Amino acid sequence: MYWLSYMVIALIIGGLIMAWKTEVYLTQILVIVNLLIFMLVNITGFRYPGLRETVFNDLAGRAVYLQTGESLHTFLTLMFLHANYMHIAGNILVLFFIGIALEDRVGKGRVTMLFFTTGLIATLGQYSINWGSGTLNLGASGAVMGLMGAMVYLYPRDRIPMFLGPIFMPAVRVDLAVVVFVAMQTGIALLDPHGNIAHAAHFAGFAGGMFMALLMRGYITGQGAKTVEKDHTHLKKLVTNSELHRIYENINKADTPEIREAWVEHFMEKAVCPVCSRPLKGNRCDCGFRLRE
Repeated sequence: MYWLSYMVIALIIGGLIMAWKTEVYLTQILVIVNLLIFMLVNITGFRYPGLRETVFNDLAGRAVYLQTGESLHTFLTLMFLHANYMHIAGNILVLFFIGIALEDRVGKGRVTMLFFTTGLIATLGQYSINWGSGTLNLGASGAVMGLMGAMVYLYPRDRIPMFLGPIFMPAVRVDLAVVVFVAMQTGIALLDPHGNIAHAAHFAGFAGGMFMALLMRGYITGQGAKTVEKDHTHLKKLVTNSELHRIYENINKADTPEIREAWVEHFMEKAVCPVCSRPLKGNRCDCGFRLRE
């Protein structure tokens, strides 16, 4: 493996560690890491011709790897490589608008699970169509479509900023945006079935996201909702900034147990002890503070 490939892997691992060690959104880290890798690979490729293709050979996926057992790390690394400017621009724009909105609602942990699980589902879907092929597969499209599928299943009537084609709309219903986007994907697949776009990965990722959201909602309703009360006034003592105030309001406005539980979980991830400002350990802090007396 070439030295630049190791640098790409280091950026991926470093970004994921930073996402979990800080309060920064995972989605923001994913966008930044993808941009940094794209610039690193392409700028270095301009200086050293052929180096870009070497990195793709090291880190992009191939369907044949399922048969040979080689380069299994590519199931992760292929999601952080992009072929050109249009490829990465489309992915990071949708990732940013959908990912931030979803992470704000269900929390960093669930978005992490959704992104990487649906990315894997998307890759396997594409490989099943191109079984045994040595064609390179790369891009975050499948994982991004997975987040889109989860978002439309969980929050179809919410309004978020999105691009519908080339048009930016500051507040569009999720279900409308997704219908238009999927229709565009379907039209492209029908008009150019043999192009270099991994259509199977897109549709597999989207279906995987909806399925994962179904499991997520069932788990929350069956398990977490039993311990979530309708009255969350005890959390008010942890509201120490505008962000927590906004999340607290969303908890009180939630009209279903699963949405309310997701907001409570997100609130507790952001909250700190109001006495010493240290992270809470469950409902208490080492300084002696107790959320419930």
